Amino acid sequence: MTPRTHSSGESSTEHLRSPAPPHNPMVCSPPTGPQICTKRPGRGRPPLSSQKKRRKSITPDPKEKQTCDIRLRVRAEYCQHETALQGNVFSNKQDPLERQFERFNQANTILKSRDLGSIICDIKFSELTYLDAFWRDYINGSLLEALKGVFITDSLKQAVGHEAIKLLVNVDEEDYEIGRQKLLRNLMIQSTL
Repeated sequence: MTPRTHSSGESSTEHLRSPAPPHNPMVCSPPTGPQICTKRPGRGRPPLSSQKKRRKSITPDPKEKQTCDIRLRVRAEYCQHETALQGNVFSNKQDPLERQFERFNQANTILKSRDLGSIICDIKFSELTYLDAFWRDYINGSLLEALKGVFITDSLKQAVGHEAIKLLVNVDEEDYEIGRQKLLRNLMIQSTL
């Protein structure tokens, strides 16, 4: 697994597709199951004219087994921010607008300093059963529970002190649906051979 950190300073508009509802999402994979990839192809849509050319140029060989990539985002966050902000955000400015702006900037700086970051994992699936099991674990919360033991380590707990932290897990439903269609085609091709 090659994790990639993502700080809050980076643009979050990069991934504005509709994610699945924020379920409290276990990676249960046998050795032949999902594989972790280090690079994911670009996600932007090319203009329509180049889409047609692209379809012709990269038509997959029907006998070749297709795979799909699923992006898993894991983020650790503090549960409460109020205690860090109380008593640390103030202004002596006389003008109400300037005072509000200064308070906002101070609060923003404090919240950015408390960013625990996130990890993005691209997972490659070649079997529909493994993809469906992964999605089911995400939806029912067992993926989140399994990842808590991996990401909320003793060293992280020590670093945050007595403050409570939570883990957020996200998988785009669109990735799952597209991947499922690709892997269904594999099954249809296998049944015709």
